[in-house]
Amino acid sequence: MNGMDLPVEYVAFAAIYREAEGFCNLRLREELDSFSNVLQTELAHIYTDVSQLSAQTAKLGVCFVGDGCYGEPGSVSAEPGAMPDIIDFTEIICFGMAGDGSPFCFDYRGGRSVPSVILWDDDYWRKIANSFEDFLLLFSR
Repeated sequence: MNGMDLPVEYVAFAAIYREAEGFCNLRLREELDSFSNVLQTELAHIYTDVSQLSAQTAKLGVCFVGDGCYGEPGSVSAEPGAMPDIIDFTEIICFGMAGDGSPFCFDYRGGRSVPSVILWDDDYWRKIANSFEDFLLLFSR
């Protein structure tokens, strides 16, 4: 998609939930991300085809724009795993959402062949896993 290969683990996982239209409602095993930082979320829905992935990814560029507050250089939350605001989503793919509607995304920035997994956590982006495989280990199935 957009010149970026989706992780094979994601493709297999999406196939499992295709019949359920992506509804998966997975709960965390523990309230921790892959780096042992506190994480409170669930994987409510996964996008199971390229048209959904494209549409949800396109929404990011509309919702997350520099506005004088969001997207200012050097403004990074002090929370664990926090990342600078993202305004260029050309190397990001939105693959799912939490129960509160927060997007889960693949982050391919920096030429990564294996994307990390990031989450919009209320008011900042944060890295929660180095790979989709590590991401799936966070949840009970």
